[in-house]
Amino acid sequence: MKSYSKITVVTVLLLTFVIACALLYGLAKPQAVTSPDTPVSEPAPVAQVETVKLEKGEIKETFTAYGVVLPLPDKLKTVSVPYTSQVDKMRVNQGQIVRQGDLLLTLKPGASAMLQLEQAQRELAAASRENQLLQERIRLKLATKQDLVGSRLRVEQATVMLKNLLDQGIGKEQHIRAENAGIIYLVNVQQGQIVSAGAPLLQLVDQNQWMVRLGIEPEDYEHLQVGQQVLIRPVNTPVSEPVKGHIEIITHQIDPTTRLLNVFVRPELNQTLLINDFVEGQIVISTVNTLLVPRQAVLPDDGGYSLFTVENGHAVKHPVQVGLENDRQVEVIAAGLKDQDDVVVLGNYELEPGMVVSVAPSTQLDKGVSP
Repeated sequence: MKSYSKITVVTVLLLTFVIACALLYGLAKPQAVTSPDTPVSEPAPVAQVETVKLEKGEIKETFTAYGVVLPLPDKLKTVSVPYTSQVDKMRVNQGQIVRQGDLLLTLKPGASAMLQLEQAQRELAAASRENQLLQERIRLKLATKQDLVGSRLRVEQATVMLKNLLDQGIGKEQHIRAENAGIIYLVNVQQGQIVSAGAPLLQLVDQNQWMVRLGIEPEDYEHLQVGQQVLIRPVNTPVSEPVKGHIEIITHQIDPTTRLLNVFVRPELNQTLLINDFVEGQIVISTVNTLLVPRQAVLPDDGGYSLFTVENGHAVKHPVQVGLENDRQVEVIAAGLKDQDDVVVLGNYELEPGMVVSVAPSTQLDKGVSP
């Protein structure tokens, strides 16, 4: 009986120890909060976006044309000499800016000019000798004073001719200088070249005195008016602000080479445009004051357009109509939009209506109105 009692006691102790270990293990192991059958709810996604304020501003309706910068015809001055000459030294190059009084080139009289001068000198000498002989004959009563009239006329004509040639500088080296400050538009001669009387040597244009010739498609003719504003930008040189100008001449003839209508624009004084530079001209048709957003804010949407605003931390979708636009901004038309709405400009491609958003004001977009 005693051995069975000992076995029973040992068995009870072992069971007690196992149960105690099981309880301790169960208490130490983390318990699942929910049963496997209970669905776990995921947190709602939060989109990171940047916004700008919807503002009213001016936008211009324009169409674009291309052309070239040319000097004004009435400001173009041609330098020439009235006698045959030889170019001794060229002091300027095409496109060079010169000041008043700067030396442009030096000339030597040509062989024919020197011959012309020599003939004038001989004619004066012969006329003077004839006049002296006639006066001697009158003294000897071999001629009358009436005969002296024709002789004196010949002397006067020869004197005037010789003086005119000398005043033109035909007998000496000529130094041609700029009468006014300007730009050398065209050089027609080379050093050592013989040029005939009256031939153009070079052409100068007053600085900043030029116009822009634009080629316009004939179908855009109806939009053109004299005095219309044009915004001019060099094609190959980026500029921060365009040069403003106005249409001065509208031609009524198609250019047979380009098949375009030539329009001449007078730009304001500037240091941006260069002669013969290729430029882009934006001709302003109209100007409106309307709601404007950056181009990045407008999204294509099933054949139309839409944009997102943020209200109370949630994305709100607005179907919009697009009006006038330029390279930075777009006119938007929608009944639900109002001034100072927060318009999404970055992160809008990931948005869905009602989505929770985290907003940061945009610091990278230029919100100013284009000129």
